[in-house]
Amino acid sequence: MQFLLHHLLLATTLLSSPPCNAYSPVSLTTTSTLRGISPENLQNFLGSPANWPKIVASSNSVRSSPEGGRPINLEVPLKVSQEVDELFGLPPLFPLSVSWKCMNAVVPRNDNAGTMEFYSENGVDGVACDCTMRFEIRNCGDGNDDVSSNVKLTMSYQPMSLLAILAIPVLILDNTIALRLLLPSVITSQEQSPLNKFRYLMGSLYGIAGLAHLADCLTSSQLLTSAGSPPFSLLPISGMIYALVWCFAGPVSFAASRIDGGGRLADLGLILYGIVEVYGAYLIRLVAEDGISSVDAAGGFAVSDPFLNAIVVQGIVAAAWVYSSQQKEDNLVV
Repeated sequence: MQFLLHHLLLATTLLSSPPCNAYSPVSLTTTSTLRGISPENLQNFLGSPANWPKIVASSNSVRSSPEGGRPINLEVPLKVSQEVDELFGLPPLFPLSVSWKCMNAVVPRNDNAGTMEFYSENGVDGVACDCTMRFEIRNCGDGNDDVSSNVKLTMSYQPMSLLAILAIPVLILDNTIALRLLLPSVITSQEQSPLNKFRYLMGSLYGIAGLAHLADCLTSSQLLTSAGSPPFSLLPISGMIYALVWCFAGPVSFAASRIDGGGRLADLGLILYGIVEVYGAYLIRLVAEDGISSVDAAGGFAVSDPFLNAIVVQGIVAAAWVYSSQQKEDNLVV
């Protein structure tokens, strides 16, 4: 594969290239553990070229290699001897590519590790040759309900220029971001049960809501005042602190939905936000200047009660959680 190796090409036309053996070979290793993802599904994802641009920011697209014969399905794992060209750079102004050939593909079975190896003899023209990406995928669950996988990426290449040596720290950082941040996020969003999809969605919504509340507190306080609360600047210190807790409960819920594939930790994040929101709405009800009446004096229309509204909203969230937990997990995409 390619984790930022293509960034090296952006400067290759500016550098002269000494012989391929002028530098010692480079080998970099990165590991990551993914909770809730089976080894088989993880290998299917990483072995499918169509998924590569999803976890590599500089990757533009992947296509069947003209030298590889007839077109291949990029949505499924490559088979041994199949070849693809990965496009990156700034096409069409500055298109670059690397040709990868699948050299090894062993599916993980029980306690036996799965392996995949992709090789590029020419590598990055003028920068590196004999480039190899080797993945080793193992089951690291406890054998009960814990489905977890460990992936080890070993990237090696023969430098052809000083740029390939100077890029090593950047490559290490990029590999770490790709495997430990982008890969878990992308594959979790694709391989999710209905319940995890709900957790993921609510985590996103609560995260956005928390940031919106924070921006409101630090500016006009329209959201607070529309709910019957005094502006943030007029709240007592204890009220300001709780308002900020309310704001940051959203990002906490968001983070919990992304860690280790969500699961029970995501549920705790949703519960935390719900408790903070309901109690906060109760406090607003207490401090509302004119109180909350079920019917206004003018036209008999119900006046919004933030506390009751919060209870109703959290009741809907709880009902949606129960509904999602009862749905079949039959549409997982990997």
